[in-house]
Amino acid sequence: MAADTSPLKAFLQSESVLTLSVNDDQGPWTAPVLYVADEDLNLYFLSSSSTRHIASLPEDGCIAASIYSDYKGDWLGICGVQMAADISQVEETDRAAAAARYFKRYPEVKALIDNPANEQEKRIGAAFGKSHFFRVTPTFLRFINNADGFSSRNEWRF
Repeated sequence: MAADTSPLKAFLQSESVLTLSVNDDQGPWTAPVLYVADEDLNLYFLSSSSTRHIASLPEDGCIAASIYSDYKGDWLGICGVQMAADISQVEETDRAAAAARYFKRYPEVKALIDNPANEQEKRIGAAFGKSHFFRVTPTFLRFINNADGFSSRNEWRF
């Protein structure tokens, strides 16, 4: 019987930073991005196609990624997700749904795009406004939660 995904889904809803890992001709690279999760464990983020983490995507779209909660000095608090996943740009037909989900979670990003308060916000908002939504679809997930026991983990293959 497969492990219950409820704790994993709750964790994904409680965190906000997904770290993408890629490799290009300059070597390995990681990039943190704000994400939002859907009920099927897909993760969505907003990024420019010219960023290193997007420009470096392999042709097959297969990446490694992780999400971890902040460490607060207690090893029992170590909790996170390691994954292998496929990444793709969200199709135009699905963009509105991805945007609605993302901007509901991060209204401050939408405000930067629509109503920048100063020159710096105008530059940031303009960059976000030209960006695309991407979907991370896990093919393997390992959920680690030391609160359930040292090195406690559940794994799923999709």
